[in-house]
This record gives sequence, structure tokens and C-alpha cells, in this order.
Amino acid sequence: MDEGRRIPPFADDTLALLTDAAGGIGENLPRDEAIDVITDVERFSEADAETALAQLESRGYIYVVDEQVYITPTDE
Repeated sequence: MDEGRRIPPFADDTLALLTDAAGGIGENLPRDEAIDVITDVERFSEADAETALAQLESRGYIYVVDEQVYITPTDE
């Protein structure tokens, strides 16, 4: 795995939740829905959910365009 893309376990769990909620890799869901999924399932606060999204986005696992969270396809 590329060390620059490594994420903490909580972010990895969050990515799995978002991928399932979106319907798979390469799919998307509204940002508000992504926050709801994270706070409902992981029992995170909204601030924790924002941190998880920021971790995923900064490492390229997701990207956000027009308030839509897209799950980035990877080579892994």
C-alpha cells in the first residue's frame, strides 16, 4: 500500500460505510447523507464525521464536488 494514502482505522471503517451507502466504488452520495451515515452507524459526532471525511479526501479516497461525495476508484 502507498504510505501516503494510508488512513487510520476509523477512516477505513468510514470508507467502507460510505462505499456501501453509495452503492460501490466510483459511485456518489450527497454530502449530508454521508454525514448521516457516519454519525448513525459509527455513532460519531458531526465533528468526528467531518474529520473522517477530511482524512479520506486528503488522501484521495473520496472527493467532493457540488456537495456530492464520490468514492474514488483505486488500484487496490
